[in-house]
Amino acid sequence: MVSIEDPRRNGPKPQLDIETRSVPVPLTKEEEEESTLGTADEHVTAAVPTKPWERPGVWGTTRRYLRTFRGYIWDDPDKPKEEKWFLFKLDFFLLTTSCLGYFSRGLDVQNINNAYVSGMKESLKLYGSELTYASNVNTAGYVIGQIPAVILVTRVRPSILIPTVEIVWAALTFCTAAVKTAEQLYAVRFFIGLFESAFFPVMVYLIGSWYTKEERAKRVTIFYATASMSSMFSGYLQAGAYKGLDGKLGREGWSWLFIICGVISLPIGILGYFFIPDFPETTRAFYLTPKEAQFARDRLVKAGLKPLGASAWDRKKIFRIMSQWQFWLLPLGYFFIQGSFPAYQPVFALWLKSTHHSVYQINVWPTGQVAIGVVVQVVAGMVSDSRLLRGRRWQTIMAMQAVTFFSCVVLAVWDVSDNLKFTAYYLMYFSCGVPGIYYSWYPDLIPHDHEMRGFVIACSNMFSFIQSIWFSVAVWRTIDAPRYHPGFIFASVLGVMVVLHTILVRTLEKRDTKKRALAQDGLTDVESPIVVLSDSEKEAGSSEKKADGSEASASGPDGTGNKRSELVA
Repeated sequence: MVSIEDPRRNGPKPQLDIETRSVPVPLTKEEEEESTLGTADEHVTAAVPTKPWERPGVWGTTRRYLRTFRGYIWDDPDKPKEEKWFLFKLDFFLLTTSCLGYFSRGLDVQNINNAYVSGMKESLKLYGSELTYASNVNTAGYVIGQIPAVILVTRVRPSILIPTVEIVWAALTFCTAAVKTAEQLYAVRFFIGLFESAFFPVMVYLIGSWYTKEERAKRVTIFYATASMSSMFSGYLQAGAYKGLDGKLGREGWSWLFIICGVISLPIGILGYFFIPDFPETTRAFYLTPKEAQFARDRLVKAGLKPLGASAWDRKKIFRIMSQWQFWLLPLGYFFIQGSFPAYQPVFALWLKSTHHSVYQINVWPTGQVAIGVVVQVVAGMVSDSRLLRGRRWQTIMAMQAVTFFSCVVLAVWDVSDNLKFTAYYLMYFSCGVPGIYYSWYPDLIPHDHEMRGFVIACSNMFSFIQSIWFSVAVWRTIDAPRYHPGFIFASVLGVMVVLHTILVRTLEKRDTKKRALAQDGLTDVESPIVVLSDSEKEAGSSEKKADGSEASASGPDGTGNKRSELVA
């Protein structure tokens, strides 16, 4: 019952029976959208099961910690499932084939030295400087072939070029076991170096063309570390060949070493025909679907890397490359890096020998240096790619170089305790990880020219090899053993140069990044966001510029006179 007062009467107020009803009030558009979204969110939340690392308790907490740890040592665990599967296949086929090939190449570099001290010297009557000459002609072939290889690989598929040169150098390795004179050894070693020259620069170029900034360094450092592992394995291989095969089938132990190395290299080369995926733009790998190949191309373009063929080779391209700072500074920096690494003489082993350690200690203790180098460079690659640094390279380069610089200074001073010398000898291998991180930086420093990246990689490796010919003779002379005072001073000075060079390159990288930002349409201030206009907006802007002197004014869909733009994060 509701009482209603009648203002015209002063008497008793009548009581009226009124039926009350619930009348629905219409919602606004915003309220309807909010209600719909709320319902959908509740429905999705109820439908999606709780993920293992989101569950409470000890098991959930453990999974969260492991997931976080994985983000620091490998790829982002939040990547989509499809992208994880794509990277797994790329690692299994491309990275595995690369590491195996570089391992076999490292065996070949070491096996001639091991063979020399295991009977080849006497068999071939190499009583003079023949081993040095054989090393020099091998280096000459290695240097000559690198630049033609990185140019050729943009025209010939890597899955054809690399396996072919691997098979040829495997055949030549077999031939080394049959040489009878020093002249035959020189000829074989030259052609081995020539065919091996394509492998390293092309594979570094290829790996950098598939992986993004946060994925690249750990892969390149793993690839680079296989050379160090092959140097350790080669010594054990030679010892086993000499002990178990010496005299078998009328062959000496040193010749069996080359046969074994050839047997290892040959199947790896054959495998490359099927496992190497070419470049993302030309891939026909059986393990990648067309959708995955397109995904690989799209994500690299999104990362700012120009695709293969965007700036193809022509008669003037080398001059265009030479006009850019990367061509001059990056090879120079790689020379500083290689020259600052004091491994041009077996300095630790010779010091152990001078202090009358046993033969076992002289042979075994220095392998700890290589082990430290392998671990440090792989960890450095992981840290550089991780959530901590997110693809930045200069911090890890400077940190590793600083430790080696400390070791070189201690050994240059020399008059220190034996314990400090032991520490210095082991820590000096920290900078073993710098080259892999340095090469991982190249795609970020040269994102604008795909072909130029490969060319500068080859120039860097070639320049370093050429420079090592003179300074290894000038400052790492055998007569200075075991102290090698000039060598450690030289390495210390170049260590400082590495740090200064890294700072300079980082400064130029930041400058180039700003220039590329300014090159985007609609950007007038370096501090403002990058604006990318759509094609229709660019056409509208072009037609406005053609108008006869009137002020250009384009109205957007809201009639405010503002053009729509898409902000790129």
